[in-house]
Amino acid sequence: MSEWQGQQEDQVYLVYGPPMREQDLKDGRKIIAYDFAAGRSDATDYCEVKFILKDGVVSSANYRGNLGAVERFVRGPKNTD
Repeated sequence: MSEWQGQQEDQVYLVYGPPMREQDLKDGRKIIAYDFAAGRSDATDYCEVKFILKDGVVSSANYRGNLGAVERFVRGPKNTD
């Protein structure tokens, strides 16, 4: 996820699409988040991919959740297919 740092906000939208959640913070930053679920025969794994933006540029990006569920959804800034 570190390769997202310094990327333009529009690049996030080109790769992930519209965010599922977003929040403007009082200090001028914006948080956008994407939720994913991966079903298995015995359970469902959930994960969240989150970006923090400042002035339209990604200042940090991270994910939270089960690594097995996350890895197929996590994409780099060049994945615009």
